[in-house]
Amino acid sequence: MAQHYKLKLGSFLIASTLSSMSYASGFAIIEQSVTGLGRAFAGSAAVAEDASTIFFNPAGLTYLSHSEFATGLNFIKPESDFANGGSTLPSTLGGTAISGDGDNGGKLAIVPNFYYAHRLNDRMVAGIGVNAPFGLVTEYDDNWVGRYHAVKSDLKTVNINPSFAFQTTEKLSLGFGINLQYADLELTQAVDFGAVCAKVSEAGCAAPQSHDGKANITADDWSWGYNLGLIFQATEATRIALAYRSKISHHLHGKGTFDIPNNGAVQNAANIAGFANGDLDGKVTLPETASFAVHHQINNKWAIMGDASWTRWSRFEDLTINSTDSVRLNSSKEENWDNNMRYGLGLTYVHNDTWTFRGGVAYDQTPVSDQYRTPRIPDEDRKWLAIGASYKYSDNITLDAGYTHIFVSDPTINDTDNNGYTLKGDYNASVDILGMQMRWLFL
Repeated sequence: MAQHYKLKLGSFLIASTLSSMSYASGFAIIEQSVTGLGRAFAGSAAVAEDASTIFFNPAGLTYLSHSEFATGLNFIKPESDFANGGSTLPSTLGGTAISGDGDNGGKLAIVPNFYYAHRLNDRMVAGIGVNAPFGLVTEYDDNWVGRYHAVKSDLKTVNINPSFAFQTTEKLSLGFGINLQYADLELTQAVDFGAVCAKVSEAGCAAPQSHDGKANITADDWSWGYNLGLIFQATEATRIALAYRSKISHHLHGKGTFDIPNNGAVQNAANIAGFANGDLDGKVTLPETASFAVHHQINNKWAIMGDASWTRWSRFEDLTINSTDSVRLNSSKEENWDNNMRYGLGLTYVHNDTWTFRGGVAYDQTPVSDQYRTPRIPDEDRKWLAIGASYKYSDNITLDAGYTHIFVSDPTINDTDNNGYTLKGDYNASVDILGMQMRWLFL
């Protein structure tokens, strides 16, 4: 039985948390531009409307007429209401119902980004971006029915992206960037120490669900990758773009701790079962992406854009956690995610010299198949509907706003962990995103 608990606390605490009801499929955050948000990020590799092109396609820097600073905030509110559908204890503990109610694990997240583009001459532009390309915030109540699977999941990334673009000919622009990335992870879940007591025959506390404690993991790492892009001006009205962001492999280092109830019998059972704090390390590879995009200027008022983007989520095959201090933290968890595609179509309308309006739709496939869905990964296919606007406040300052509603196909879950705890039910899921941005042109 000790082996079962080891797998539970190591692999489920870390491997299965690296997604949630996040903001693009998997645990990617595509919200890196407020102008892009207003058209559901359709065609972002080809649009090159502001300095946020550093993230989507650095070659787009050559399309900026002046040096520019842009800063934005995205307010992201996911909903993932869980309705219990028959969650049970392990059969070895009677297979009875787990106490607790459903819960909404979605929490408000604020995602900032900053970009600066500096025109060196007629052909060369340098820039730097600071953003968060991956992340999640999910937190359930401590007594919810799925507490033995997950309570809190908090993944943050900070990405520093210096970039350079060069217009090689009148039609072709090339760009590249380096990505210096920090990842920070915090995870918690409940531990049924009443069941631990039963397993080690500690009669004084052998009552499952009556002596819950908690497992906590924190880990972080710095790593790096790169991004490349090109834009080809096929005609005066039409440009075609290709963009690529590399994988980034993180070797996380951190600590695992257990909050054990202050009860002599429970403490004794936990010691017998080997619940000890310790250092840990593990590896995770954040996937590469590629995008093909087209932007077409219909006339001086209207433009249409679209894209197809691919993410290599199949790199997330498993995650191994190692600890020389605590056997309860050693694990290897199979994930087997699938590669996914995202498709977008958008419109831009220039009303006059002051106002510009945008709209867009997108379809985002999930990389998570049914058998790998957990309460940390209630992910499903998504449909995006977006609107946005820009207001030219002065010759130097433009204010942007965008709103997107994401319709998430309602996920179902029937997950039995390595200890035999079964979480069964349905999610009612959606995401709302509001973004605001200011751009300052250096004329």
